[in-house]
Amino acid sequence: MRLLVLYQARNAAADHPGYYEGFERLVAEGVLSVHTAIAYYGVAEERGWDGLWAEAERTARNMQADAVFLQFFHGAISDPTAGIQRLKSLPGAPTLFTSLGDPYGRWIRRVPQSFRVASKLADVSFLTGMGYIARQLRSWGSRNLVLSPNGCCQVWFSSRPSIESTNPDFDVVFVGSRIPPRNLLSELSYLYYWGGRQRVELVTACTKRYGRRFGLFGNGWNGNPAWQGEIPFVEQHAAYRRSAVGLGGMPYAYYDYYTSNRVFNAVASGVPFVDYWVPGVDRLLQPGRDWWLGRSQPEMLALCDKLLEMPSSERSSLGEAARTFVLSNHTQYHRCKEMVEIVRSIRDARLSGRRAAQPELDFLSSPCVPGPAPDAIVGWEG
Repeated sequence: MRLLVLYQARNAAADHPGYYEGFERLVAEGVLSVHTAIAYYGVAEERGWDGLWAEAERTARNMQADAVFLQFFHGAISDPTAGIQRLKSLPGAPTLFTSLGDPYGRWIRRVPQSFRVASKLADVSFLTGMGYIARQLRSWGSRNLVLSPNGCCQVWFSSRPSIESTNPDFDVVFVGSRIPPRNLLSELSYLYYWGGRQRVELVTACTKRYGRRFGLFGNGWNGNPAWQGEIPFVEQHAAYRRSAVGLGGMPYAYYDYYTSNRVFNAVASGVPFVDYWVPGVDRLLQPGRDWWLGRSQPEMLALCDKLLEMPSSERSSLGEAARTFVLSNHTQYHRCKEMVEIVRSIRDARLSGRRAAQPELDFLSSPCVPGPAPDAIVGWEG
């Protein structure tokens, strides 16, 4: 399959190295015959959105693309209707797919119009969470909505940690910035206000509970005695490895299965990770084995305490096993491969005049969780 990817980037390989390397690896493995990249923000800034679509159409035609991927196609994007239709009207009729990455609200900061259009015109859309987001998109005309969670960037976060945590500097570490709302009248600020408020409350509770044994990394925490300063995104593993336990932030969205890439990147550090429960996420990684989930701030801190009570050798073994599981199942390379397999099945079925069967999502790997799983595929038409 010949794949053209329009990356949410100014430099595809630098801005999204996990996805870029993932598709390149699929070429090396023979799963893809061609992978061509266009950084759509970079091209649009130079030539405008009409120039981007002209470049995409020319590239897709010259490479005889079988599929076109609009990666994380949300943000400040002009109406993409005409550009997408130009791609779909090419002689090879490439299969078009898109993905949604950021958290969005039910009533405020809803999914941007650019993605609604792309998803409605796409043959399949991959979402990092389902629930009300999938139901809204379905009501707006989208079909074939498939869960594709965020993953660990295998380029930045798969190397063996250089700092061992046998005698850590901290009991608990939190890595994340404090994002103050700029204008509460805006939808974005209103959504971030509540998420940011919960984050501040969690950090305050940790500061009080663990004192000097709490390590706080990120922007905006000036004045907090636990603050260790800013840390580059690609160096977050160094912070986690200085601690016995890693702690996740309160999420900015609560729809089924949603979690940021923070989870997979953090678990890949090899340090046990405590996070907030969202419906369905206990099917992605197994609670008590790969990570520890609390349904409230007190539950999360109690889980941190439980892990701290363990012998360090047991805690380290749990962290290393979770790290191995994430790197073997939940990297961005794995997400690339899953998407390509599903897109290929849709294309092959349509070329032969039939409907594609609904895919099995093998990454939903926690059968020990009781009760039915939330819908991971919505509006399947094949």
